[in-house]
Amino acid sequence: MDDWTETMTARDRIEDVALTLRKPRSVNWIKEQAEVGSWETAKSHLESLVDAGQLTVVTVDGDTLYKIDPMRAYLDHIQELVVENTKDELRDELEAIAAEIADWKREYDVDSLEELEASLGEELPPEEIRDRRKVITYWEENNHHRQLITNALGLYDDLSAQSHASDSNHPQYAD
Repeated sequence: MDDWTETMTARDRIEDVALTLRKPRSVNWIKEQAEVGSWETAKSHLESLVDAGQLTVVTVDGDTLYKIDPMRAYLDHIQELVVENTKDELRDELEAIAAEIADWKREYDVDSLEELEASLGEELPPEEIRDRRKVITYWEENNHHRQLITNALGLYDDLSAQSHASDSNHPQYAD
């Protein structure tokens, strides 16, 4: 496999690293991860991503750090759900989430995520606490995914119409 410094431009490597950040990072950190030699090059490309609305800048202890714009990431995720799935597929996913949560409610004899979390304070063996903590994490993720999917379904027709309208403005998509 070719080294990515030979197959990708510095700009592409910086974008690749920056748009997968999990937490705010400095120019130097991103530069090193992207294997870019020049600080100025990294800074310039990061500022372009800020100007494009893909990253935001935060200051922590006097240091300038870059992070993914959470609003943009959220909206991009909704758009991705609409583009890559049919309404029925999204509805099926909501059904699967509901079924999984119903199973957890039965298994742990709780009515809510909060009740399951409160059960961690009960006298339980360590393995049971560990299992419940895992389920809490999955349940929180399911709640997040359910909200995204619900929003995607609510915007589905509008986003689909916009996507088709933009496609028709390009001659290569004309019939």
